[in-house]
Amino acid sequence: MPKIVILDETTANQIAAGEVVERPASVVKELVENSLDAGASTISVEIEQGGLTRIVVRDNGCGMDEEDAQLALLRHATSKIRGPADLSRITTLGFRGEALPSIAAVSKLTLKTRTATADRGTFLEVEGGKVINSGPAALAPGTIVTVENLFYNTPARKKYMKSPGTEGGVVGDYIFRLALARPEVAIRFTHNRRQVFASPGTGKLLDVIASFYGSELAREMLPVEESSGDWLLIRGYTGRPTLHRSNRRQVTVLINGRYVYSPLVTMAVCEAYHTLLPAGRYPVAVISLSVAPELLDVNVHPAKLEVRLAREREVSEAVTRAVRKALMGNRLVIPGAVLREHGPDLREEPLPRVPRFFPREAGRQQVLFPDHPPHSLPPAGRKGYVAEAAPVYEHTGHSFPAVEYVGQLMPTYLLAAGPDGLYIVDQHAAHERVLYEKYLAALAGPGAASQMLALPVNVFLTHREARLLEAHREFLASLGFILDFFSQDTVVVRGLPPDFPPGEGESYLRDIIGYLDEPGRSPSREDLVHHLAAQAACRAAVKAGEGLSGAEARSLLEQLAAAGNPFTCPHGRPTIIHISHHELAQRFKRC
Repeated sequence: MPKIVILDETTANQIAAGEVVERPASVVKELVENSLDAGASTISVEIEQGGLTRIVVRDNGCGMDEEDAQLALLRHATSKIRGPADLSRITTLGFRGEALPSIAAVSKLTLKTRTATADRGTFLEVEGGKVINSGPAALAPGTIVTVENLFYNTPARKKYMKSPGTEGGVVGDYIFRLALARPEVAIRFTHNRRQVFASPGTGKLLDVIASFYGSELAREMLPVEESSGDWLLIRGYTGRPTLHRSNRRQVTVLINGRYVYSPLVTMAVCEAYHTLLPAGRYPVAVISLSVAPELLDVNVHPAKLEVRLAREREVSEAVTRAVRKALMGNRLVIPGAVLREHGPDLREEPLPRVPRFFPREAGRQQVLFPDHPPHSLPPAGRKGYVAEAAPVYEHTGHSFPAVEYVGQLMPTYLLAAGPDGLYIVDQHAAHERVLYEKYLAALAGPGAASQMLALPVNVFLTHREARLLEAHREFLASLGFILDFFSQDTVVVRGLPPDFPPGEGESYLRDIIGYLDEPGRSPSREDLVHHLAAQAACRAAVKAGEGLSGAEARSLLEQLAAAGNPFTCPHGRPTIIHISHHELAQRFKRC
């Protein structure tokens, strides 16, 4: 008996279906792409229970006659290509002839279709890949595909599906991106009989962006356009630097009318922003590339989400150049700080005499006023550098050095003198640490308090984002967020955790969404509290380039000395560096 056997058709079909049909969103993607290839101008997608129970896709495309409908259910039957030569110039979304048979192999599928010239249509009823019923059907020209009980005969796949809300959110994301790829097509998406998304079909990409993200975000998008000879055209929209997210998910890449996963193009978009965005933040962008078909290989994976581009370096450089041109051509002024000139600032009240702090005994401090006011060091002869008197700070709970404030450099760094040399403090990192520990304390415990907002904030969400927040609603309430789900896509923020700056309610919420939406992430309360406190501290902390008065600088040093871990910010960057007396002497050739 041979050890190698030929698998039966049912088993082979289910294995092949596993590559194409990963979840309900895969079904929707394949069916909508078929509708687009059929020339449809309107497409309706209806799902129930995240698509696990029922999926219906209707279109007004060209339809099929009875013979083609029968052939469409056979594996590798397609109208898109005829031979190997066609694989090098694919202009349709589908071409492998696997979508319908793969879906039919793991579901109960009904196909109804009619051409414009036929007086009646055709219906086929398929279960587990086998046609069990067929006949004539009455319908308008176009095609209706109904998929029920997805994965009913593959329980191993079904048990790994997420909740209906999560699966429905993924479906909504796919539909939005397909609508971005074809703005001339009106696409409507309904989940559990509630309309979630409808693209207008005007042919304008910005209209699709507004229909999904909202008009406020759409107004923050800048047009992108660049061409490179006759082989590459780049169009789309990219957000102003004030519009950013905590992950790269909001960078959508379209190539030849196809939504694709392209790290190359995504990184090229991010590179264009360079220092315009805070560390760890990413832009919102929709970039559409049109390339010569022979320079694009879409036959990489059955799901057709991954592609290979020829002339990758040229494409990457062109995308970065196009996005940067859009950003720089719109007078994006980054606000700076006014530097203090030498001499007194007449807007400030005279500072009171400031006490020095010296350790008296372990765990305690005494306050001593010096007999003479602290001396002022002469300015360094450079604008923005102000030398002022300062107290000495020392914290007995750890080895934070006893330092005396000297002045501010650039202004970004606080200069302080200590018994062992010069200490340089990054004012942003230091303030981040102080605020992080403050916010962490406010979020501690099983049920944090809340501060009500004088003016509630409306946050427009995608279907996926709304379902994600809804799933973590109680969790967020325990942190101090008071949220009202005003509609299926709008959340009203009425309260924030105590002591959080109230003007950033939407930003905090979007930070949380981005964090929860990271692939493979299942954060604990401790993880989310750390992330939220760190992000809030980063937003609220004094920025590099912001001038501080002497009183503010001294207060910051005092608070840093009192922190539980004063030596790094929440992201691990150092808050303070030390240049010893010995190193200074060496540099000045004194030893």
